[in-house]
Amino acid sequence: MADLSNLQHWLSFFCTSTVTRASLGAIAPLSPQEAAGFIGCMIVETGSTDLSDLDVIEEGSGAGRGAMQYTGVRRPPYDDAREQALVEGIDPNSNEWQELYFAQEYAGLYDPPEGSLIGWCCVFEDRPAGMDPAAAAAYWTGSAESSEGYFRPGTPHTERRQAEALRVWGLIEAGELLIPIEPDHGRTI
Repeated sequence: MADLSNLQHWLSFFCTSTVTRASLGAIAPLSPQEAAGFIGCMIVETGSTDLSDLDVIEEGSGAGRGAMQYTGVRRPPYDDAREQALVEGIDPNSNEWQELYFAQEYAGLYDPPEGSLIGWCCVFEDRPAGMDPAAAAAYWTGSAESSEGYFRPGTPHTERRQAEALRVWGLIEAGELLIPIEPDHGRTI
């Protein structure tokens, strides 16, 4: 049986208030379908089907690095944060570090004085309700040409991202990945 611990870690991160806390309130928890779509995109971005290789450098023109393949103006802040993590003895390939960097970058903690690196896109705040995993993968992907989505690749490979999203969703449906349940802390419906 394949090791699904990294996929489970990211599913739990995205589907709970952990993502909201890490992003300083900028990102509300994702539905399991939205999370499957996002994780499918990450798999294509990193080339790692089990998300064990997160601090990877893209082969080719973009030279993106990390779980979200930070490129262009987004790459130097990532590299600086990565170097600081190494100085502090933190593994930048770990789920925890990659999750925190992703959330904090979206929240604007690494923005240069001239403006936001990515949070301006409001892709998490404006996401449509009710997306299935394939629709979510297409939404998160977007493209550089259309200036939409979170990842905005030059070549979207949308079909590959959707296939990975559906593979992750299949693992959820089979009970191999578990949808996290947060305690309601006394809330009533």
